Amino acid sequence: MKKLLSCAVVFSLICTSIACAQGVAGLSLPGFGGLPENVTVNPSVQVGFQRVGSNISLPVGAELQAGLLQVESLEISLKDANLWAGTAGATVKAGELLSFFASVGGSLNRPFVVSGEIPVRLGPIGRQPTIEFTSSKMGSWFAQGGVGLGPILLGLYGDHFAIEVNDPRRDSVPLDNQTLRGDVITTTLAPFIGFVVPASNGLFTIMYSPLAMSNTTLVLRTSSQDLAQVQYKWNKPGNLLSCSFQYNMAPVNSVSLALWGGYTWMDVRGNAELDFRNATSDVSRQKDVTATMTKYVLQGGVTAGINF
Repeated sequence: MKKLLSCAVVFSLICTSIACAQGVAGLSLPGFGGLPENVTVNPSVQVGFQRVGSNISLPVGAELQAGLLQVESLEISLKDANLWAGTAGATVKAGELLSFFASVGGSLNRPFVVSGEIPVRLGPIGRQPTIEFTSSKMGSWFAQGGVGLGPILLGLYGDHFAIEVNDPRRDSVPLDNQTLRGDVITTTLAPFIGFVVPASNGLFTIMYSPLAMSNTTLVLRTSSQDLAQVQYKWNKPGNLLSCSFQYNMAPVNSVSLALWGGYTWMDVRGNAELDFRNATSDVSRQKDVTATMTKYVLQGGVTAGINF
C-alpha cells in the first residue's frame, strides 16, 4: 500500500511539472512535438458555501494502575456546520485528449458546535453523558492534482482538518471544569479515478477512490498541561466519492463564469491501531481497536475563469 501511494505521489508531481512546463515556458517536451500551439491554460477561482457533517466513533484510552490501558468508545458528531469556502486552480489542455489539473482550497474559520458521548468512569460505575463543545481555531484545506485522458481523470487528493474543542456544556449549561480542551486533527490521502461527462452548457464530474487513507489525532488537555494524546491509524483504506456539476454561462471576452455544486462523501471504518501517550510519561501504549469515521460536504457557488 505504501508503494502504491508513493507511486501516486510521484505520478502527480510529474503531471504538475509537465503542466508548468507547458503552460509557463511553452516548450516542446519529448513526445509532444507539435502540441505547444494547441496548449491552453485556464486558471479559475471558485467561491461558495458548504454544509459539512461528520460522525466519528473512536476508542479512547485511560491509564489505570499498574500501567493497564482501559479503552472505551468516544462518539463525536459534527451537526451540519455551515462554512464559506474558496478554491483556486488551473487546467492546462494539450490538444483535445490530454490535460493536466491542480487546485487548492479551504474554508474560513468560524466557531461551530460539536457534540460527543464521552465515557466517564468512577470505579465500577460508568456512563456516557452527551456533552457539547464549541469548536474554534479551525484549519481546513485540501489539494488535488492529476492528468486527464479524454473523459478519464487520474489524480491524487489530500486534505487536512483541525479544530480545537472547548467550552464543554450539557445543552446550554456549562460544566464545572471549564479548563478542558481538545485538539482534533484529521488528514486524508487518496489516489482517485474520475470521469467527466459533458452536458448541455455544463459538465458532470465524478471521482472515486477505494484507497482513502486517513489518520486522526486527539489531544486532551487543560489550560496548564496535556492530559493524553491518542493517535489512530486505520489498517485498511476507506472510500471517497465526489460528484459535481458546473453550468457554464456565456463568456465575456476571455472571462468565463459558471455556477457549480457538488457533494463529497467519505467513509473509513474497521481495524485501527491506537497509540496512547500519557502526558506524565514518554511511554506510548498501542492497541488494536475498531474505529469509524464518516463525513459529507454539500457545497455550491460561482466560478470565474480566464482562458488564454
